[in-house]
Amino acid sequence: MTALIGGIVLGIVPSTPSGAVAIVASVMVALIVAAFAFLALAPLVSETWTEQLSSPSDSGPSIDQTTNDAD
Repeated sequence: MTALIGGIVLGIVPSTPSGAVAIVASVMVALIVAAFAFLALAPLVSETWTEQLSSPSDSGPSIDQTTNDAD
């Protein structure tokens, strides 16, 4: 029984440091891609995300200066 468990663990755990780095990097890239996909698809699926993203333009400060132009 312990030989079976030991064989499974040796099959899962990478034997070289570069293999371990590759696994960690692959997991991090997968998490980043999943986060970007979630942020890109959430407004399409949920109505509340769409309402939050499309707030009225006069609700906050703007960087566009409409009065007292220096021209």
